[in-house]
Amino acid sequence: MLKKRIIFCLLYKDGYFVQSRNFITNIIGDANWIVKNYNFINISNYIDELIILDISLKKKTNTFLKNVEMIVKRSFIPLTLGGGIKNLTLARAFLENMSDKILVNTALFENHEIISEISNRYGSQSIIAALDYKYEINKKIILKNNARIEVNNDFKKILKFVNNLDVGEILINSIDKDGTGQGLDIKILEKLPKLNKPLILSGGAGNYKHFIDILTSKKVSAISTSNLLNFVGNGLKDLRHGLQKNKIDLPSWD
Repeated sequence: MLKKRIIFCLLYKDGYFVQSRNFITNIIGDANWIVKNYNFINISNYIDELIILDISLKKKTNTFLKNVEMIVKRSFIPLTLGGGIKNLTLARAFLENMSDKILVNTALFENHEIISEISNRYGSQSIIAALDYKYEINKKIILKNNARIEVNNDFKKILKFVNNLDVGEILINSIDKDGTGQGLDIKILEKLPKLNKPLILSGGAGNYKHFIDILTSKKVSAISTSNLLNFVGNGLKDLRHGLQKNKIDLPSWD
């Protein structure tokens, strides 16, 4: 059985790292602030993977990668990069520099052929398919383009479609829960179709108890959190220790 994983996510926008709540962002600090408050050399024993997403409207890939390098320098955490990946060129820029995986969202709907191209070159394990969803009059809808455009299709049909693409994992992120720190959307687990890819759940994690609620489910392989303020200082260390005390089967880095 696969080990459960803790994934920490950083959101980068126009030269700064931001905190998101329901996809409305506020600046937290630049790369120097992240380095000061999240020493990834020291906390690499407390998280299993790191995701860094560029949510800038106007992408500056070289600047983004320089910021990423400042943060992950001399650390050995498996790294996923994402943001605006719609062609092989950007996927190559990420995967052939410092990224182990890429996260793809909009291209799943606008150019899903690129998924096969990337998979053929780098392997399906290098791709995380990300879906952002919210509830609207008791109906689940999926959005693309950083949650600006609705995808006109049934929630379960979209998940089944993505499940059949050449991706290694699927991440589903609750826009309603995003940044609230009030707990993840546990009821979504009852609504999922059968998937044969590892599932990452995101949106709403605020403390280790929220992780326990979800990671006890056989349907979920990992939780991703981007709650910068809730997990500053010893927050990620305390999170991992809290899960281990509650018998959550995490990888051991001893």
